[in-house]
Amino acid sequence: MTTATEIGRADQLDQLITTLRAGRGADPAIADRLDAAVARRRRPLRIQVAGRASSGRSTVLRALALLSAQETAPVDQPGEPDPVLDGDLVIYVLAGAPQAADQRLLATLPPGRGVVVLNKADAVGSRWGEAVAAAERYGRELGLPIVPVVASLAARTRAGTVDAADRTDLRRLAVGPDVPSVLAAELFVGSGSDQDARRRLLDNWDLYGVDCALTALRADPELSSTALIQLLHAASGVDPLHRLVHRRYEQVEAVRGGELLDELIRLAAGAMQADGGRARELIEHYLDGDDALWMGLCAGLACPQVAHLAAGYRSPAPADADEALARATRWRAVVSSDMPPTARRAALRVHNGYIRAWERMSSAGL
Repeated sequence: MTTATEIGRADQLDQLITTLRAGRGADPAIADRLDAAVARRRRPLRIQVAGRASSGRSTVLRALALLSAQETAPVDQPGEPDPVLDGDLVIYVLAGAPQAADQRLLATLPPGRGVVVLNKADAVGSRWGEAVAAAERYGRELGLPIVPVVASLAARTRAGTVDAADRTDLRRLAVGPDVPSVLAAELFVGSGSDQDARRRLLDNWDLYGVDCALTALRADPELSSTALIQLLHAASGVDPLHRLVHRRYEQVEAVRGGELLDELIRLAAGAMQADGGRARELIEHYLDGDDALWMGLCAGLACPQVAHLAAGYRSPAPADADEALARATRWRAVVSSDMPPTARRAALRVHNGYIRAWERMSSAGL
């Protein structure tokens, strides 16, 4: 969704390009380079969904409703090259412990560009906690956060509802005298007269979904279909994955904003060397504006080397002038610490952005 701030920023950049191309002190060469940089910034993110064959890549894609994502060829296929993971964001699907090929490919991803999914989490142990523990263990091995998910159930809850027939049969099985086994599909179907109904339930919700629904209906037999679908959706584990993908998407977008600012700084320096005083003045005026400083703040917060320092922020935007000043003061201390140049530049952008926010908020409060 495009915000008013993003529209304003786009208008300013377009106006800057127009002025550099045809205004007073025009420099068409710099205008062309800036136009190309802005086009790269505005290009939609490329999302790849990768993993081994049968890991559930297509199901994860459906569960997340990523209509524009690209599913790669399977990883570690005999006689076939591994896919090149060069997307802006890569969602890597595991269906068990990571193998050497998984580790090798995931190591090629730049920091902050990968999301790892432990799919088919219902098959990891007998309780959800065991899947969570396995995801944490694999995450330590890979140095990446891993989210356990049952993508098949998530895709079903996104696309369907618990209709009246399913709810009736699930309730009958949940509260009836003969509790069905959910250890295996064959045991659940059994040999009774309602085999067709049980098979339909498996087709619609899989064994894990049926187990979750029966557990919920035993606790509250009067659950509505709406409440039941919400419980099944939550049991799939897809919501934490959604949040992580959304957060990574925003981080990659923010980093691209920082790359645009870096190009603007280079263009300003090039204009100075070419005696393009007016072009340099125009670019530096944009860089000193609110929109560029906010873009730099967001890019700094998304820098993998310092992002952990903002883990407690509910939002990049401070609530008031006092919070803006407190954040600026903290990031000034970060800038002064011993850190690599890339991290220091990111921290300085965050500091400068919060100083501008403090100035604006202080003025508005007068």
